[in-house]
Amino acid sequence: MANQTTCFLILLFLALLLVSSLSTDAKIFNITTDQSALLTLKAHISYDPHHILTTNWSSSTSVCNWVGVTCGSRHHRVTVLNLSNNGLVGTIPPHIGNLSFLVNLNIRNNSFHGSMPNELSHLYHLKFLHFGYNEFSGEIPSWIGLLTKLQVLILVTNNFEGTIPSSLFNSTSSLQQIVLEDNQLWGSIPSSIFEIMSTLKVISLAENKFSSPMPSIFFNMSSLQYIDFSNNTLSGALPPEVGNLTMLTYLNLANNNFKGSQLPSSLFKCKQLQYLNLESNNLKGKLSPEIGNLTKLIFLDLAYNNFEGAIRSEIGNLQNLEYFDLGLNNFVGTIPLEIFNISTIQLFILLGNHLSVTLPSNMGLLLPYLRGIFLEGNELSGTIPATIANVSQLISVKLESNSFSGLIPKTLDNLIKVPPELSIFSYFANNPYLKKLYLSMNPLNGVLPNSIGNHLIFLEQLDLTGCNIKGNIPIDIGNLSRLTYMSLGDNDISGPIPTTIGRLSMLERLGLFDNRLIGPIPSDISCLGRLGDLDLAGNKLSGQIPESIINMTSLRFLNLAFNQLTSRIPSSLWSGSLSLDIGNMKVLTILNLSRNQLSGHIPETMGGLISLVNLSLAVNRLEGSIPISFGGLVSLELLDLVGNNLSGEIPKSLEVLRYLKYLNVSYNKLRGEIPTRGPFVNFSAESFMSNDALCGVIRLNVPPCKEASLGPKKVMGVRILKYILPTLGLTILVVSVVLVSRKLQGKKNAKLSNNKDSIPLSTWRIISHKQLLQAVEGFSANNLLGEGSFGSVYKGTLLDGTYIAIKVLNLELEGAFKSFDIECEILRQVRHRNLVKIISVCSNIDFKALVLEYMSKGNLEMWLYSSTHCLNMLQRLNIMIDVAAALEYLHLGYSTPIVHCDLKPSNVLLDEDMVGHFADFGIAKLLSDGISLTQTMTMATIGYMAPEYGSEGIISTSGDVYSYGILLMETFTRKKPTDDMIIGEM
Repeated sequence: MANQTTCFLILLFLALLLVSSLSTDAKIFNITTDQSALLTLKAHISYDPHHILTTNWSSSTSVCNWVGVTCGSRHHRVTVLNLSNNGLVGTIPPHIGNLSFLVNLNIRNNSFHGSMPNELSHLYHLKFLHFGYNEFSGEIPSWIGLLTKLQVLILVTNNFEGTIPSSLFNSTSSLQQIVLEDNQLWGSIPSSIFEIMSTLKVISLAENKFSSPMPSIFFNMSSLQYIDFSNNTLSGALPPEVGNLTMLTYLNLANNNFKGSQLPSSLFKCKQLQYLNLESNNLKGKLSPEIGNLTKLIFLDLAYNNFEGAIRSEIGNLQNLEYFDLGLNNFVGTIPLEIFNISTIQLFILLGNHLSVTLPSNMGLLLPYLRGIFLEGNELSGTIPATIANVSQLISVKLESNSFSGLIPKTLDNLIKVPPELSIFSYFANNPYLKKLYLSMNPLNGVLPNSIGNHLIFLEQLDLTGCNIKGNIPIDIGNLSRLTYMSLGDNDISGPIPTTIGRLSMLERLGLFDNRLIGPIPSDISCLGRLGDLDLAGNKLSGQIPESIINMTSLRFLNLAFNQLTSRIPSSLWSGSLSLDIGNMKVLTILNLSRNQLSGHIPETMGGLISLVNLSLAVNRLEGSIPISFGGLVSLELLDLVGNNLSGEIPKSLEVLRYLKYLNVSYNKLRGEIPTRGPFVNFSAESFMSNDALCGVIRLNVPPCKEASLGPKKVMGVRILKYILPTLGLTILVVSVVLVSRKLQGKKNAKLSNNKDSIPLSTWRIISHKQLLQAVEGFSANNLLGEGSFGSVYKGTLLDGTYIAIKVLNLELEGAFKSFDIECEILRQVRHRNLVKIISVCSNIDFKALVLEYMSKGNLEMWLYSSTHCLNMLQRLNIMIDVAAALEYLHLGYSTPIVHCDLKPSNVLLDEDMVGHFADFGIAKLLSDGISLTQTMTMATIGYMAPEYGSEGIISTSGDVYSYGILLMETFTRKKPTDDMIIGEM
């Protein structure tokens, strides 16, 4: 018995020894498998910038000690592989599927590419899969649905495309988080998502291409806490079932096509909501007072929709709110004071509504954590609260396009003396961290304090456009070294541009336009190497353009128009005129040097500005020819060279400029044939007026070119095309026909040459009296535009939709017939962009009318004295320039000088683009002797007529110039010449 027991124990010991040996061999095999899989992954890495795998993953050390690898304590198998944020480049080999004990796989924020191998479906223990922020492509694998233990799936920011596989949502799934945002996925949200409604807590499909409405079953998933479907094209209304998501804390449906006349009231049952973003949809209607139930909201954004009505005072219940944005809607009325009691608000955005209110004076005390306030584009008035100076964390202030006024109320003006330094900027002097300050289009009537550069040292963006700012630009402005954008345009700033502006090395956009700046452009401005936009137009800058401006190779927009820059431009900038190196400014798209006093030649090197879209050198003293190299301006859309002394021919090279839409070379000394191809097919006579010897097609109001100017080869070609037909047997007949045709053509050309300034027949239309009656609905009072000395003007609409103005004469008035004849004669002959164009004439025994081009913006008088219209200074200046151009044409641009005789605001009409046009030539005179004439009856308007016209009846071009001076004064002062003040001064 003892022997048997001994034998049993020996056998049992041997069996245990064998099992232990087999177990050890199995463990060695599995560790080797994991090691092999990871070494294969290492071999698939083509770039390891930090040498993480190169120096650490080695077969000489234990796998469990490798960087990014974690092993389980029980089986000593790899359970976690984390290679995130290493900048690795490569692909995922199928061998990773052999890591059968893997629970967590994280390779986010690298540059892995290719597809996800099917072998990863063997990772049955996987719970966490993060492949985000890589470059994987192809469709999302359907085998992911086989990973039944997977709880977190994150594939954010890759290049996956196609639809979401329905297998992803099966009844055995354990998914709690699905993050697929920022890919190229499309289609609809699978309805099979309801299969995992009991487990899913987070879903993000943002920044893809999903469309169609959201399935209503989706909103029955009561476990959902986080939904982000923003930046897709989802449509339809928000279903009332949204109220079932009682656990929801985050809802982002921004930038979709959701619509609806009202937000579903059930939405406000989601009382756990902390983040609600519905911006940029098509939602409309009024806000419900129930919005005040979302008391846990921290973030509320309903901007870029069509909500209307009043802003609900119940929003004041949201005492945890930090981000508040209802901008770009149609809200009206006031901002409820209850909202200002939400002391936690950091960003306050109500821009682009129709709100009209005065901000509470203690606003800065009520909102102590405010970092940004955006109220631009409303109808807010009053003063900006002084307590805003108490908000020490304020970074951005945008209040432009309101009606805020200065700091000190008018009622205090007589009690205290306001020093010039006390301005709106004193509010912000105590806040050195302010980065963005936008106050444009508010009548602040302040000054730029000298200390501005010492307090706002962190300022990055400053916009004070149109604020009635006065005084000089402080020297200390150069201390604002972080500025990237500064606009002080459309103010009343005077003095020179300080040289310290060259210290703003970060500046990208600078606007000082429409002020009263004087002196030269400082050469220090060329130190602004990052500057892309420079606008100094509409000042009184003089001297030369700095040589060094050519070094500003980042400039895209350069506008120096309407200044007094002198003719001697440095050789380095203009090479005696324009710089030969100007072609180095390769990114320049808009160049406007018009209306200065620049002289010399236009350099050929300007043809190197290949990005140029708009080029204006108008109204200078440039001479020489138009460079042939302009044919290299392949992006050019506008070329304005009007009003110079340019000579020579218009280069044929311009015919290749396929994008050229506007060309004006009028009022130069050009000669030769006008090109006929390319963009020249669409240009009219207005592009070529008042040159010495241009010739070309008849529609351009120039004489036809002589064959001699074409050269021998072209003459031969023309003759072949004109006189030889394919059938040689009819040669004699053809020659006879051609000889007759040439004789008739010569007579026609001579006639057209004699009438080259007449309106082309293509612009005339035959309009009957019946058609006019239909166009103005029987000349009803509803269509009456105004009344003049000899009749009335009506607005009409032809059957083709064309708007017209009909001037109907009152034939019972003395002089009406003569007035009609004069106006017909003058309008028939003249042609200028600033003269009202005649379309047709309707005349019989008892009815006479002129059909004229309709001017949609009315007349200058209306804009000067109406309470609902307003012209800024630049618009007034442009209109006066238009009037001067028309006057110059009437006096000097036609063979017989024409005197208008009745120049006044009501006779200056404005088209859709606010371009001025002369009208009403009923008492105009043609000066046959070119000097003057005398008439016995004075017809002009009192206050505008010249003294010699009123007292002696002498009519001359000088009288029109006198009237223009009166009109100029009235335009800029808004004082009629018959006002008591004006009469007293005169």
